[in-house]
Amino acid sequence: MPILDAVFSKLGRPAGRALDPTIREIVHAVLKEHGYASPAEVQALRDEVRDMRGRVDGMQKRLDEVLGLADRARADAAAGRDAAEARAQAADRNANERVASMAERLAQFEAKLASAAVAPAPVQPVAASVQPEPTAVAENCRVDGCRNDVRSKGFCSSHYQQWRRGTLKNFVGPEGHVLVEGNAYQVPASFAGGKAELRGGKIYVDGAQA
Repeated sequence: MPILDAVFSKLGRPAGRALDPTIREIVHAVLKEHGYASPAEVQALRDEVRDMRGRVDGMQKRLDEVLGLADRARADAAAGRDAAEARAQAADRNANERVASMAERLAQFEAKLASAAVAPAPVQPVAASVQPEPTAVAENCRVDGCRNDVRSKGFCSSHYQQWRRGTLKNFVGPEGHVLVEGNAYQVPASFAGGKAELRGGKIYVDGAQA
């Protein structure tokens, strides 16, 4: 704008300084008419831009701090996750070791039980304490569940032969032998023909201890 340049060049002279306020008003009016910002508006814009730049810089700084905190939080979370996984794996190993130890102890205990199994005691004579009462003669065989007629000693023919051989279970043979619960025992022959049973490790014949 040559006209404006000429006007501002005149302002440097003494006469121009006297007319300075009026001329400045005219210059501002001309600038405004042509759509140009005034020096004051330009300075205000500069100040506003400077303030905005300062605020942006502050926001950028705070954003950097927030991002740094987020990075540290992610790192802490990853470290905590790794530590939790390590603890879980250690707990699994400890549990497996305890289970294996218990299984080994159980196997040892079962082996001890197997080695401590007691073999059946040999046939031992049982001293007589009470004489049995005479056995009453029944019409049917004395063996439970047998309905055959009695031949002798209260037994049918078949059971009588077993009794004579001393192999009739739970009945005392002629010589005092008796089989009770799969084990052989010897009692006085006076109990011959009596029905025997085992109570508390002792033989009872017809209710009396033999």
